[in-house]
Amino acid sequence: MSESSIKIIGQVADFASFPAQVKVGSEPYFIVEAPRSGDEPQRYNLISAICPHAGGMVRPHKNELICPLHYWCFDLATGESTNIPGEQLECSPLEIVDGQFALKA
Repeated sequence: MSESSIKIIGQVADFASFPAQVKVGSEPYFIVEAPRSGDEPQRYNLISAICPHAGGMVRPHKNELICPLHYWCFDLATGESTNIPGEQLECSPLEIVDGQFALKA
């Protein structure tokens, strides 16, 4: 993977727990642990912190991200809505490259 095709988000070692708040450019996101099965290695997703409904900032609560404006709720690992069918937060898989979280451009 060439350097021009990825955006570095930060050093993996800098994040002690998840969800972890980050900014990509000027936009707020969360790094979250992605779903996995069996002995798969841990994977990570980058999920937008902006609710698609009214632009509120979602906040972690238990196993969900919740928008305080109208209480839209989203799965913490995938960004899929848990109470509004068909809705989802922007979600992209992250890769680990040289000990850093990287987003394919």
